[in-house]
Amino acid sequence: MPTLLGEEEGIFSPVWGWEKWNEILTKVMGDTGKRIFAMVKETFNIPVEDAVGAAKLTIAAGTLIAGPECKTEIVEATPERAVVRWTKCGWDERFNELDLALGLRGGCHSGHQALFEEGLKAINPNINYKFMKSLARGDSYCEDVIEFKED
Repeated sequence: MPTLLGEEEGIFSPVWGWEKWNEILTKVMGDTGKRIFAMVKETFNIPVEDAVGAAKLTIAAGTLIAGPECKTEIVEATPERAVVRWTKCGWDERFNELDLALGLRGGCHSGHQALFEEGLKAINPNINYKFMKSLARGDSYCEDVIEFKED
């Protein structure tokens, strides 16, 4: 993995540059989020009529994507707003095992943002998603803020 992601020695970034690689990653993860969130919603019949439903879908899809070792909690839950904390993530665990520096984890942050934002928007355009804290950026947990607006 480090040979693929390395900022200077990797395969992708020297060819495209770090910014272009991140742009491509964001597009790929956003498109993936649209498909995965729809599939998880349908498979598990998760209603997404408010922010709490969107938070539950986020946890289900994120755990399937990042692995069963994910540890999450919903720390705020109202129909209009929900906050999900990820205190453990399979992706972050792999980065730690590979001893990747925080700078190389930036793609994880961008990928998470695009995956969840595009996935939720495809499910319900009344959902606003913000990725507030990130293990990949050195925070002690990842934090998703999901807000639901009626038209």
